[in-house]
Amino acid sequence: MLPYCLCSNRYYTFGMKTITVKLPDFLNASLDAVAANSKKTKSEIVRDLLQKALPGKEVVSGRKKKRPSLHDRLRKYQDAGPTGVKDLASNPAHLASYGRD
Repeated sequence: MLPYCLCSNRYYTFGMKTITVKLPDFLNASLDAVAANSKKTKSEIVRDLLQKALPGKEVVSGRKKKRPSLHDRLRKYQDAGPTGVKDLASNPAHLASYGRD
């Protein structure tokens, strides 16, 4: 059986999250007055206002833009030695004294 919520004669076949909002007294009084005049709950009014205020009707993901992995970020240092140079053998100056003690 699917959970449902009853909201002014509309049934929702999905659960809703509960949030807490802190309002100044004048906003709470305004919300109470609108709820009494429209015969809606305060939750319905806030939900309707949020749906109008937020962009689009699609669900916006809370995930941030995908960041590159650590492997991808360190790829430029792959095969680099302690100096940061990829291959010391490619520079003849590093080989000048090679094999001479």
